[in-house]
Amino acid sequence: MNIDWMAFLIVFVAALLSAVFVVALYSLGIRFLATPAPPVRLDDGTFAPDGPSRDDEDDDVDALGRPRWATVAANVCFALSALAVLIGIFLIVPALHFW
Repeated sequence: MNIDWMAFLIVFVAALLSAVFVVALYSLGIRFLATPAPPVRLDDGTFAPDGPSRDDEDDDVDALGRPRWATVAANVCFALSALAVLIGIFLIVPALHFW
């Protein structure tokens, strides 16, 4: 029995790099979803304190969310990581090769 070590090394490196790529894209997407809203500038030029003010009379929550670019970037990262997983499944499963 003879082992082709070069082919084994190529498969190992490809699997390692693709796993790192998928995990990095997914974690970057989660990081984009955690992007906070921009700080609110007050009339005197200072910034409002973080979070809404809380008292007994006024319990409204600030409606500002994450920036739209962060949501779009997160969705792009999730889509690219899902595409990479689907391409990997396509390459592994021979029944999916129609040609």
